[in-house]
Amino acid sequence: MHLHYLIVTIYCWCWLGLTSSVLAANFFCSTLGVPQVLLSNGPLISSNFSYAQTLATDLFFQTPFQLAYAVQVTAIVMFPRQNNVSLTVRAALYDAASMLIEQTATMTAFAFQFSNEQPKPWSLPFDRPVNLTAGISYHVAYWYAVSNNGDVNNVALFATNSTNITWIAPGAKFATVNGSFPILLAAPNIFSSTVAPFIQLMGSPCTNTVPITTIHLNETILSILQAIQSKYKDVPAIGASIIQTPSMQSYKGAQSPAHVICPFIPVSTIVSGIRRFDAVTPEAVTINDKWHLGSNTKSMTAILIQMLIQAGKLSLATTIGDIFPYLPFSSTPTPPLTTCNCSDFSNVDGYFAKSPYSCGLAIHTSWKYITIAHLLTHTSGLDELDVAYSIEHHIHESTLENNGTKESCSNYSLPSRRYHLSILLSMIISNPPSSTNVPANYSYSNNNYIVLGLILEEIWYLPWESIIQNELFNRLGMITAGFGSPIEQIPLNSFATQSFGHYMDEAGILHSSDIDIPKSWGPAGTVHASLNDWAKFIACHLQEGRDLISFGSTPMNSSFLNGTISSYLLSPSVWQNIHTHYVFPSSSVSNSEHSLCGMINNRDNLGLSLWHTGTNTLWYSYVVVYPQLIQPMALLITANSANGYAVMEAKTAVLNAYLEWQQQGQPYPIIASAAVSYKTFIFNFAFVSACIHFIY
Repeated sequence: MHLHYLIVTIYCWCWLGLTSSVLAANFFCSTLGVPQVLLSNGPLISSNFSYAQTLATDLFFQTPFQLAYAVQVTAIVMFPRQNNVSLTVRAALYDAASMLIEQTATMTAFAFQFSNEQPKPWSLPFDRPVNLTAGISYHVAYWYAVSNNGDVNNVALFATNSTNITWIAPGAKFATVNGSFPILLAAPNIFSSTVAPFIQLMGSPCTNTVPITTIHLNETILSILQAIQSKYKDVPAIGASIIQTPSMQSYKGAQSPAHVICPFIPVSTIVSGIRRFDAVTPEAVTINDKWHLGSNTKSMTAILIQMLIQAGKLSLATTIGDIFPYLPFSSTPTPPLTTCNCSDFSNVDGYFAKSPYSCGLAIHTSWKYITIAHLLTHTSGLDELDVAYSIEHHIHESTLENNGTKESCSNYSLPSRRYHLSILLSMIISNPPSSTNVPANYSYSNNNYIVLGLILEEIWYLPWESIIQNELFNRLGMITAGFGSPIEQIPLNSFATQSFGHYMDEAGILHSSDIDIPKSWGPAGTVHASLNDWAKFIACHLQEGRDLISFGSTPMNSSFLNGTISSYLLSPSVWQNIHTHYVFPSSSVSNSEHSLCGMINNRDNLGLSLWHTGTNTLWYSYVVVYPQLIQPMALLITANSANGYAVMEAKTAVLNAYLEWQQQGQPYPIIASAAVSYKTFIFNFAFVSACIHFIY
């Protein structure tokens, strides 16, 4: 089975490689006039200037440029002024993912060519013109080596992105770095206080324009969604929403009343289709309709966990044993007793401790080292539900959920959720983490987030539904947000006030349904909301590193955690941290696709992206967030059937339309790389997505 998955994976990537030329950024750019400085990370050096060692930020452009040269000016005392000393320099340009775009030839000069009074700037031309695209991050770096009669005195590397630098060790042999530019990987290190890096980029703006019709975004997106529906007959309705974070220049138009925690600009929200395919008189969807978000609920659960961490009530290293100290560990599976009464656990502290499913329960020792970080990143070793949970457990859980009763002693409204937890905690994890500081093998599992939901309950002493309602829905103004199917089953001849989910039977007939996953799985995937209300949560992910108060936003909201007024759901720096790949203390790299925010961390043509999908087999949702663009943005796509191919195809086309709308006549690589790029890009994206879907 695993070999089969490997073959499919290789085949997918081979196909993508064969077609990758269509995806390349290769627009035509004509320039006019003398090149201008695009970036400078310091003032010009003079003989009486004490140069500070600073590194510039990444390079962003609002319009396309053609890069002519990377110009380095070294410090006056970079190396001793001796006739037998030479300096060799090379420069390179990287994208946001530290992928090499182009590098210059190596140039060498001797010390006698320089003087303290007149330092010489070096112009290092690239082998060919390099086109820089608007809206994408770049950084430049150069290494230099000092040679004395063939011996290396020192070799060093400088770059405009200080977080992606490999510093070559002093004493490294010149020959080992002379052949190609080093890979940028690690953090910087200062070699000598006498070294002062200085980097300029010079280029000319693209003067040519592409004669295209002005994009009317709403109409364009509507036509895209309608085309998707025409192609995929099992998609009764589909919607798309684009939001942006305000900037100092574009704060006007943002949703930013004083009580809004995560202000954003609602660029476009478009829906198309009908609420119920098999209705006698189908009703059209509206932008206020609710959509089931499935596993996109996980990010909400993750953010609630992060709020507890920020408040000092949890940490990433908190273990399961720390959460439930009243439960002993056992080397043999020990499920709860069935003969307990209320007096057996009435005096024990703990929210779960009041449940009959805690009585006599022991946590299996394979859970000993599982931490919050393991659960958030799906590296706990917990299996998927269909592996870890037997059919008998499912039946009993369903019975508990359908009988409508509460726990007799605690009045807890969802006994099925605590039953689920008791079965999980008593189970043997076959491949658990060997310590709190290392991850188990990555395995996506709803169980991780079901457990996180119970941890939230244990800290807050409230059901997960009440916690998320109080701390997210109410605080963010998500008035349409709720749980389960947006509407319960009604006769086919009745008016449907909300959308239904849909499935296709073996005969190819499409049916509507209000079925959802069990309520006990809620923290992993039962939230529904309108596109606009979902966007209110997603907008918080766009706050990364930004002080929104400086934009004029003064959100005021009480937090249950500390009873004080809070300007943010999470502080900007926390958003930055939880968007990165988490590396466990005793690991060198991350082995998880998931970040600490409940989304998958990735990089594409636009830079850092965070994305996730969600489905309960009747609906499909997708979100991608770009928090590090000059104008941070997010795209949300929903459908009332589980057709992931249709949603991904819509995502690609809508994103292209948005980028073209932003440029309004300027070429953009995803769109203008070739006449057939639109259809080919969609086909490639859908094909790879299908492969990933098939594998997982």
